[in-house]
Amino acid sequence: MAAKSLAISAAAAPGLRRSLAAQAPAASFFSSQPARAVVSPAQHRVGEYGLGGRHSVSGVRCALFGGIGFLGRYVCSEMGKIGTRVRVGNRGCELEARHLKVSFDHGQFHAPFYSARDEASIAEVIGRANVVVNMVGKYYETRNVVPTKRADGAYSNVNYSYEEVNVDAARAIARQAKAAGAAGFVHVSAMAADAKSPSEWARTKAAGEAAVLEEFPEATIVRPCTLFGWEDRLLNWFAGIAGMPGALVPLVDDGASVLQPVYAVDVAKVINQITLDPTKYAGQVVELGGPAEYTRRELAEFTFDVTKQKATLVPVPAQLADFAAGFMNLAPSPMWTRDEVALETVDVVVPPGTPNLTFADFGIAPTPIEKIAFSYLHRYREGGHFIIAKGYHG
Repeated sequence: MAAKSLAISAAAAPGLRRSLAAQAPAASFFSSQPARAVVSPAQHRVGEYGLGGRHSVSGVRCALFGGIGFLGRYVCSEMGKIGTRVRVGNRGCELEARHLKVSFDHGQFHAPFYSARDEASIAEVIGRANVVVNMVGKYYETRNVVPTKRADGAYSNVNYSYEEVNVDAARAIARQAKAAGAAGFVHVSAMAADAKSPSEWARTKAAGEAAVLEEFPEATIVRPCTLFGWEDRLLNWFAGIAGMPGALVPLVDDGASVLQPVYAVDVAKVINQITLDPTKYAGQVVELGGPAEYTRRELAEFTFDVTKQKATLVPVPAQLADFAAGFMNLAPSPMWTRDEVALETVDVVVPPGTPNLTFADFGIAPTPIEKIAFSYLHRYREGGHFIIAKGYHG
């Protein structure tokens, strides 16, 4: 059988050679001279060369911090589509970045280790990057079980505080980007950033913007509203709480605050566009919100309309919610924190008539939440589609 297969392969070889030779340029495919692939010009973008798409080279070298997180994976996907060479700073195990590799062609992705407290390691991640993107953030302060001695001599079980993540780390990355001569710096903040916010997270986000501009005045500030998407902490949070015993879902002040949820992929597309021409957007602020506004109660009701969960929405005064979240805050990865309770009392929307850049300036129509939500919420349905569709079992 093996001999017969070899005979067939040998017989087919001349035809294969003719086919490949016909596809190659003037030089024969099998000659010693290198042959360039024939690619239709339609497959190329401006400033791009190579085979097109993920097999091309955009000419952009980008250093990403916070690239392993929720938004970061979509930014990597958008950059990989056009052949941007990316270095993603990694603070953990090398396996934490493996899901990002498939977005890039061979040699276009690297995930060097760094510490936010070690600026030399930050500089190594940046390397020869001509644009740097900072997306580092955390919705809670990470903690150690045993208190450790901090740099100021005090003992604390807080590993990274909001101040260290949103201000100190942002400042260090911006400083090293400027020292490396990067042409552009993109700092992802939040639409909720406000120096007077009741949320410490939001206050430090505002302080982080100021710190970045002190070190890199030409930086582009991107402020997305609350993100939604497959790994979000918005609709997934409602569905996750409803899946717990009792199915009681708390709504701070009856969920009266208003949100303008924005699709993570749309935000990633904007960030990608900025990195292609950072000088065009230097020193500008970009505010990104979805096409519609909803109260938190409306979003919860929408979630359960998709998941078919029998949840009870419980209005909770902010003070009582703060007390309850204080206990959850002690968990390694808390479902709810006191700071989130404070943030849930304020509206997070793009101000009407904002003078800053929006999706329209990038030629992007924001995606409605109704178009995407089902694709990742249906997994919470008990029994899947079969509990609501008739006719499967006669």
